[in-house]
Amino acid sequence: MQILSKMGKTSKVVVCGMKGVGKTAILEQLIYGNVNLKSSFYPTIEDIYVANIETDRGTKERVCFYDTAGLEPPLTGEFKGPPQSPTMQLTANQVLQRHYLGFAEGFVMVYDTTRPESLDVLMYLKKDIDRNKDKKEVIMIVIGNRTGPDDINSLENTCSKASNWCAREKIRHFEVSAMDRPSLYEPFIFMTSKLNPVQNKTTFPQLSTLSKLTQKNNRGEAM
Repeated sequence: MQILSKMGKTSKVVVCGMKGVGKTAILEQLIYGNVNLKSSFYPTIEDIYVANIETDRGTKERVCFYDTAGLEPPLTGEFKGPPQSPTMQLTANQVLQRHYLGFAEGFVMVYDTTRPESLDVLMYLKKDIDRNKDKKEVIMIVIGNRTGPDDINSLENTCSKASNWCAREKIRHFEVSAMDRPSLYEPFIFMTSKLNPVQNKTTFPQLSTLSKLTQKNNRGEAM
């Protein structure tokens, strides 16, 4: 994959999630392939990446990724899980900035498979997006990024919880590692393909076909 310079249709995708889950590492690895165990990243305020991403049809499409600042858990003190009240008031560092909701065509929501609380943050995030996206259709995917070793039971429980939640919300769920570039291809190919569907052919007959049919009908009436 490479950075594009030519002009054309550009899909706008917001990459979001709790702070420290590997959002920037995923984008850097996907686009540049330059992330390894020694890589380190400063907390993101906002960065923009423009890349040429393949679809499942083999075409390449221009996508602009907005790498956003990591969110804080919605509850202070001991984290108590996903929201019970859809009207819960969240602070500015617990929700996406409102301008993203105005232009985003897709959302890549990232959690850390070794940190169960980061999945709970996505549950708040999804509700917030749904309430504020002005009823427009957007494409969403959830990516579980394994950032380090973890107890296998805890890992399986977090991924299983994520899979079940995504199934209920009808969102595609992927498990990846930012250290493994090929593992990143499937979710981003899927997202780009959904953002650029095959255009349906027109249902109207071609004018030349209509002309031929008219001529044929006229000859039939004359006989």
